[in-house]
Amino acid sequence: MDNCYLDALAVITFFKMSDKKHLFITGDRGSGKSYLLNNILNQLEETMDMSDFFNFNYLISRRTDTPEVVIKSNLIDDGKEYVIGRPRTLTPVSPKKGNNMTSVEDGFINCACPAIKKHLMTSADSVFVIDELGYLESSCIPFQESIKSLLDNSRVLAVIRKQSTEFLDSIKSRSDVLLIDIDNTFSSISCIIMASGMSKRFGTNKLLASFNNNTLFENAINISRFADFYETLAVTRHDELVQICEQKHIHCIKHSMPYRNDMVRLGVSRILKETNRHKSCCTQGILFLPSDQPLITKTSLQLLCLLFIYYNSSYFACNSTDKSSNANNNYFNNNNINNNNKICRLAFNENAGAPVIFPECYYNELLTLPQGKGGGFIAKKHPAQVVLVPAQDEYELYDIDTPDDLIRLSRYLR
Repeated sequence: MDNCYLDALAVITFFKMSDKKHLFITGDRGSGKSYLLNNILNQLEETMDMSDFFNFNYLISRRTDTPEVVIKSNLIDDGKEYVIGRPRTLTPVSPKKGNNMTSVEDGFINCACPAIKKHLMTSADSVFVIDELGYLESSCIPFQESIKSLLDNSRVLAVIRKQSTEFLDSIKSRSDVLLIDIDNTFSSISCIIMASGMSKRFGTNKLLASFNNNTLFENAINISRFADFYETLAVTRHDELVQICEQKHIHCIKHSMPYRNDMVRLGVSRILKETNRHKSCCTQGILFLPSDQPLITKTSLQLLCLLFIYYNSSYFACNSTDKSSNANNNYFNNNNINNNNKICRLAFNENAGAPVIFPECYYNELLTLPQGKGGGFIAKKHPAQVVLVPAQDEYELYDIDTPDDLIRLSRYLR
């Protein structure tokens, strides 16, 4: 899996903040849904976090070489496999041409339904893990009823096929479900790497200083690749950084403008130009990434993006807060989820920092910033619209201005 694959801890943290009851993971065939599910379970086991998830029962399906689709559960016959799907034809059909499997109801009746029943009778307080829910279930009414009872009376962590059936649509649209589609998760966001500083306190160009076997600027590029942004663009005045961008295949704007507002305007203008050129694309947010904060983690960056998307788009199926949730414990209730156009900033202990993501309603303000001002000027202008997203560690917000800062953060790595 590549570097921008969804981070398990970011997903777990996001799920806990949502205060939803169930977590569903969907995506195209081969997109890595089961991989993410296993990473989530491993992360929960390592941290012993959310103890009700640590002790779980499961129902898992797989395709055999026959080819058939079989399921098994730890609650039934010591994991014996039961057939739930057989090919309609002897010649396999491409997935693009439709489903080539017919449902075998006996497998659901003899394995899946009793497994769910046993879970609800003996361990309803723990989590039931399903990999996966798909179209085969659409013809088995008893299994559908079992799933609805499971969702009403327990907690579920499930992989769900990216397909529209009456049954799948009904459970995905429940108000107590957080549905994450892992296909192109962050493609509605573009990223601007800010790399135009003069490094006056450092003495030389600090972005060429070595940190963790890379230059500071190369570290920033690596951080930008923690998420699959629509476009990543560096704005700089330095020839050496332009060369690094060419080597790393990063779009770059070279300029000689004197002020921070000029750098913001150049970056935003370029991204909007690219968006307008590709009419099918829409950049719903722009993330400003500093080049001198080398300890930003994949978890924090992805959590920042997930929360931004939750607030500012219809990407997730759970935009409306579950009314059954405890408002005092619900992050989105407390931050007024019904009012979008949120500016999302990474923070630690309520101390705001960077990166920061601005939704498109602020693009005009970004293009017309006062001389010498940056995005922070807009955030201070609209404090009610700012959401502080918790970083994993306070050092993620530390920037490097002097050689002593570089030494201090390098020691932290050890």
